[in-house]
Amino acid sequence: MTWEVKDGSTEREDAIKKSQNPEVVKQVFAEIDRQNDGLKKNYETLRTDYTELKHLVGEVEKSIKGVDPLLKEQVKKFEEAIVNRQAEMDTLKAAQETASKEQQKRMDALELTLRRPNGSGDMSPEDVRKLEKSALDWQINVMSMREDGAKWHKVKGVKVDVELFKKYQQGLEAFMRSNNDLPERTMDAELYKALTVGSDPDGGYTVTPAMGNRIITRVFEADPIRQLCALESITTGAIEWMVDFGQAGFGWEGETSSGAETGTPDLKKKRIPVHVCYAKPRASQTLLEDSGINIENWLADHVAKRFARGEGASFVTGDGVGKPRGFLTYDNVTTAGTPEWGKVEQINMGHATALTADGFINVKYSMTEYYLGRGTWLMNRTTVADALQLKDGQGRYIWQPGMEMGQPGQILGLPVRMSTTMPVVAANALSVALADWQEFYMIVDRLGITIQRDPYTAKPMIEFYTRKRVGADVVNFEAGRIGVIAA
Repeated sequence: MTWEVKDGSTEREDAIKKSQNPEVVKQVFAEIDRQNDGLKKNYETLRTDYTELKHLVGEVEKSIKGVDPLLKEQVKKFEEAIVNRQAEMDTLKAAQETASKEQQKRMDALELTLRRPNGSGDMSPEDVRKLEKSALDWQINVMSMREDGAKWHKVKGVKVDVELFKKYQQGLEAFMRSNNDLPERTMDAELYKALTVGSDPDGGYTVTPAMGNRIITRVFEADPIRQLCALESITTGAIEWMVDFGQAGFGWEGETSSGAETGTPDLKKKRIPVHVCYAKPRASQTLLEDSGINIENWLADHVAKRFARGEGASFVTGDGVGKPRGFLTYDNVTTAGTPEWGKVEQINMGHATALTADGFINVKYSMTEYYLGRGTWLMNRTTVADALQLKDGQGRYIWQPGMEMGQPGQILGLPVRMSTTMPVVAANALSVALADWQEFYMIVDRLGITIQRDPYTAKPMIEFYTRKRVGADVVNFEAGRIGVIAA
């Protein structure tokens, strides 16, 4: 706040409007103008007298020779008196400016204190009004100077409440010096309550953080099975087809002997039903209406990603009861190297508790050659980390980085994909899978994600009943192998 003496009409009007005692403020400005006008008039008069005196002395010296020394001394003393008078006026002006600055500081402190929430401590609104008036009255008293500059005097009709002003000074000093770490307090505890961001009632409510337009989302690992396997969309609750898994009988006969009857292949039926995965998130109607983000889209995105992780895990380890059956849940074949319907062959990887390079070679070349060229390794990322350190008999790493940007690395020339559901390396763990996934495993989709918005069941909450129907199973038991951590 600036208290200009001249050329400050706009600021003066603002100060008068904001004050609770506009008449007193007007008196302050009027008195300031009067004193400055008087001071200016004194300076003008003094300057005129001094100029005339110098001119007169010069004329006398020019026209009279041998002037009486006594007369010269009197003229000199008169000249010195004028100079001293001017010095006194300069001193008075400096004192007035100093006092004006001090008064300005006091008025600024008062203005800031009165504008703060609860800035006046325990003072009532009536005390605040009295305090403002007393402070303005005090300014009038100290700013009002007689023209002769001899004394300060009070303006008529104005009364100063000294005790109330002392109370203001003490409260302001305690407020500005407040510190919770002070060992001793001589003032009332209320005077030490400072405005801080860390305390909501003491001003923290007024400091609102900026809200960004993005949400930091946690990334969950998901299995890549859907990207690898065969996909089928159906319009009913299950899919069935015939499977020719056997082979015809065979024999040799001599020139004169007839061969015996040979066996015929069996036909088998494969059936994959679809299952329902669901979610029922709720949100209040008020939140949906007032939130700064689209809550419905946000929930739908979260549920869709959760469905993907849930179904991906079931494709690996699901038990087939109310959910897809995973390829790790099938038994091992009875005889190694002999395919059996309903069983997936498991290959020991050469060590009871760790990976070996020979183990990967055994798994790879247990595959039928027809499927081998299209095989892809699948394992947990910690298993991949262990595999990266393995070397063959020539000291060469069995893992090779992808030759092109975005292409997966390779183990023994076959690409590697990581699955968060595959077991980590441990004794008897099924930690490695190798398959021609398009032939080995099939995923069946009956219906994509559907959302039913229900505003009635749990009012005032809105329920989003979300469903998806999906099934999956092994369809060709010969097209895949499982590596077991075993000797």
